[in-house]
Amino acid sequence: MRIKGVIFDADGTLLDSMGFWNSTVYDMLREFKVTADDETLKALIPMSMYEGAVYLKNKYSLEISPEEFIKKENLIVEAFYSNSVKLKQGVSELLTMLASKNIPMAIASATDRELIEKALKHNGIYDYFEAIISCSDVGEGKSSPAVFNAARSFLNTDTSETAVAEDSPEALNTAKNAGYITVGIYDKTQLSDCHKEICDLWFPDRFDADIFARYI
Repeated sequence: MRIKGVIFDADGTLLDSMGFWNSTVYDMLREFKVTADDETLKALIPMSMYEGAVYLKNKYSLEISPEEFIKKENLIVEAFYSNSVKLKQGVSELLTMLASKNIPMAIASATDRELIEKALKHNGIYDYFEAIISCSDVGEGKSSPAVFNAARSFLNTDTSETAVAEDSPEALNTAKNAGYITVGIYDKTQLSDCHKEICDLWFPDRFDADIFARYI
């Protein structure tokens, strides 16, 4: 296994932001006198923001359009991404190592691209990436490999030599079935770490640049 390009998820992989997303969903649904459960939060992880808004509207019969739900959501999260969100442990060292070895990188995220750009700039890592592709850009969530394929087109690498780094078991399954190298990183908001079984490379708590470098 040799990695010649890397596609990163953002939330829960590069960014320590999943707890914030979960609390935001809880707070927004509370306005409609609804309490979200863990299974609902888990179901939202691989979805685009629009898919998630449609899912919540249908599941809880919310009296709000998906577009209005997303607008309210973006108002809440924009300040967090612009000013507060932090990187997960080991990310800075990993990106530095990959750049030193001329490994091209891109981002494939279910979160809107504009928010991801703000988070990357806030943390000083924006310039590491060839492209930022949102599921909204391709019109499909991560149950489809479309967002990974779109990101890979900017790397000029073969699928079998491109790693997809994710915290979501659903997204990792999609990447695995599409022929990508799968790199799993555990996030504390996941209900379990069982998805390590589908990973070619697994990090149980933080990225380790030295271990990753063995596969470059």
